[in-house]
Amino acid sequence: MFKGFKVVLTGDEGLVATYHGTQLGFASALPMDVFPRFLEYLIFPTKSGKHGRMLTSQYGLCKIEASLLENGFSRDEVAIVDPRRLGEGIGPETRVVGIGVLDPLGINYGTALLRVVLKLMGIDTKLQSYMSWATMRILENSAIKRYRRNLKIVVGGQGVWEIVDSGLQNKLGIDTVVEGEGELEAHEIFKKAIQGYELPRYVRGKPVPIDKIPIIRTPSRGIVEITRGCGRGCLFCNPTLLMFRSIPFEKIAREVLVNVLGGEKNITLHSDDFLRYGSKGFIPDEEKVVNLLTKVLKIPGVEEVSVDFATPSTVVVNPKLVKTCGDILGFSEGNPSIIEIGIESASPRIIQKIAPGKPKPFSAEVWPNIVEEAVSILNEAGWWVCATIIVELPGETEEDIESNIKIVERLSKYDVFIFPLPFIPSGSLRKAKGLRTEDILPENPRNLELIAIAIYDAIEKIRRLSGRLVAKAPPLVKQILGALLYFAGAIGLKRLQRGLNEISSYLVDKLRNR
Repeated sequence: MFKGFKVVLTGDEGLVATYHGTQLGFASALPMDVFPRFLEYLIFPTKSGKHGRMLTSQYGLCKIEASLLENGFSRDEVAIVDPRRLGEGIGPETRVVGIGVLDPLGINYGTALLRVVLKLMGIDTKLQSYMSWATMRILENSAIKRYRRNLKIVVGGQGVWEIVDSGLQNKLGIDTVVEGEGELEAHEIFKKAIQGYELPRYVRGKPVPIDKIPIIRTPSRGIVEITRGCGRGCLFCNPTLLMFRSIPFEKIAREVLVNVLGGEKNITLHSDDFLRYGSKGFIPDEEKVVNLLTKVLKIPGVEEVSVDFATPSTVVVNPKLVKTCGDILGFSEGNPSIIEIGIESASPRIIQKIAPGKPKPFSAEVWPNIVEEAVSILNEAGWWVCATIIVELPGETEEDIESNIKIVERLSKYDVFIFPLPFIPSGSLRKAKGLRTEDILPENPRNLELIAIAIYDAIEKIRRLSGRLVAKAPPLVKQILGALLYFAGAIGLKRLQRGLNEISSYLVDKLRNR
């Protein structure tokens, strides 16, 4: 009789779901006040086999599993287990459960933005996000409780800072929190757990050298890392991202094959700035980028390749390379892909203060122009752009807010979704404000107006693209999800217009009373 994997890795459904290959990841940030529970399995589908072992999962969990397998653990001992089937993977022989988290307390950028947008629509939300709720469901799982005396709980991932800064580690029953990159430390921590030793409460994971980054063994929903880190040094970002590293093509190719053999034939090359692949600085190495894309497309079984992130300044440095990449990947006006960029702020003063590396090799003074030019270049090459702006950054003034509003207005004519994100106290600025919802929500009416204007424009464009955003889903699911997006957008537009009118009236009254 199966008695459980010694090491179980897992994460909430919002983290590990396949989303049918669609662009619906934002749904995991919806507060539970408004999330329709009956849609859980439709929006957050998972793939798993015997004993709940996942057939494809989140990339970070796949990397930790690979680290364990490269350091003495066997495939029979370690498994990434479907969070809905933990009772099948956990048993009397399980000694450690590793949980990946992105938003365990429901306070990250996406959740905060949705709370603001819903508030502008006249909907006050009190409950945690779906992702947070699903994380708590793991921690309270009956199988974990049944064997808790014999096992340790280790938590890692991008969202662990929420647990550290809130002081809730003990209350949540977590033995060890790993913050930062975990591949170097994971196997030592898990070996100690299996041997029954006391674990450290907190571990700071160090940046992993290229030769120590393991190759995944479980398909990762088609996501393959090509670079790690950024090196631009924004104060609101994780310090471990300061070290920029390009992954050798041999490792990339092996991970692509793992995905293809597991049925994941649409590959997303993950990077903080794909145009810098193989470069030694901020200037793209054209030959290496072109060779990378060309070679990945030639790997047997690969049907489609996309990239996820770019930096505006790198785009503007070499527009010809961007166009070449779009041509290689087969994008066009009728077959666009989506790429993300971070505007962060359209105020040169703020950029110089908290993200001076962002515009390099250009100066902060021309940053708004760089952003607009980059969006134009990416559109012409076949990409729709998903852009983010952080509102209420420390030291922000009325003039800085006006700069953000102007960039939203300037970009409205392009194929771009702009998402203004309430500032979350992370990175070097993680102590700049509190963690409560009321601490995070913007207070300045002009910032609320900025959010409403940007989201109104984004929803209009999402409605137009609703069919394309779910194009890779099975036919029936595609019809259902497409209709949900379209009609939810229609309702949202009406409610947002009402919210915009209220904010405008407030601002007019305020100006009259000066």
